[in-house]
Amino acid sequence: MKLSTYIISLTRAKGRHAQMRATLADAGIEAEFVEAVDLAEASEAELLQQCKSFGPWGVFAHGNMACTLSHAKVWEQFLASDADVALIFEDDVFISSELRQWTADLSWWPQGCDLLSLEFWRSNTMKVLLGSETHAHLGRDVAPMLSRYPGAAGYMLTRRGAEVLLAQAPFDQTVDSLLFNPMVSGPARSLTPYQITPALVTQGNTPPDEGTFLGHAQRKPEGALYRKQKRLRGMAELRALPLHLLRLISGRARLVRVTYADRALTDDSAARAAEAQTA
Repeated sequence: MKLSTYIISLTRAKGRHAQMRATLADAGIEAEFVEAVDLAEASEAELLQQCKSFGPWGVFAHGNMACTLSHAKVWEQFLASDADVALIFEDDVFISSELRQWTADLSWWPQGCDLLSLEFWRSNTMKVLLGSETHAHLGRDVAPMLSRYPGAAGYMLTRRGAEVLLAQAPFDQTVDSLLFNPMVSGPARSLTPYQITPALVTQGNTPPDEGTFLGHAQRKPEGALYRKQKRLRGMAELRALPLHLLRLISGRARLVRVTYADRALTDDSAARAAEAQTA
């Protein structure tokens, strides 16, 4: 399978550009930079041509609209290429030094999977429900993702996955919810997402003089709108609970706290993996 790699960023985010180029070089990865939708320039009317202000997970803030539309630009660019799989990053990630070994040979790719999370979402308490049928590769596990997991800063996507995601327009939820929230997202169920753990990517690689550029500003709902959002999320979680419990009790799933590791291989196992890929 042919792989193309993309970084979502803004030209004016010069510090992030420079830092990500250095990070990619250290990881031995080449990537194409894709201009993000700039919240500072996009009008509300332009955003609402492609997005809805309220969806199945509640309020869809303008900053999150810009972020989702930035990812959609990458999906379109990927489909215009001849690649089979896209590796997509946001512009503030640390990348494992072992990621190149994963992308050099995709024979490990899970059958039936169209979406794969590489990311550790920075929480010391959050756990995700992963399927018990785990495949080990290069010192890490690859397992089906069965519950909501935030984060869209590092993931891989097939052409079918990109087509399904673009068909969701007009978008009505954040990109991480669209990708990895099976309670309210059809693609998060039909694309059979998987998670690599320990993860190969984590956020936080941001120059100290540059804050958020992609636009995650929250428009916190109030009054009746807030109550509606709370009700929607609560009902979604209640509907999902019986299936989660059944999977846990039957041993078909386990709760896992995803972590990040720059290296999961010993020096000897890394050398053997490198030899196998060049054989």
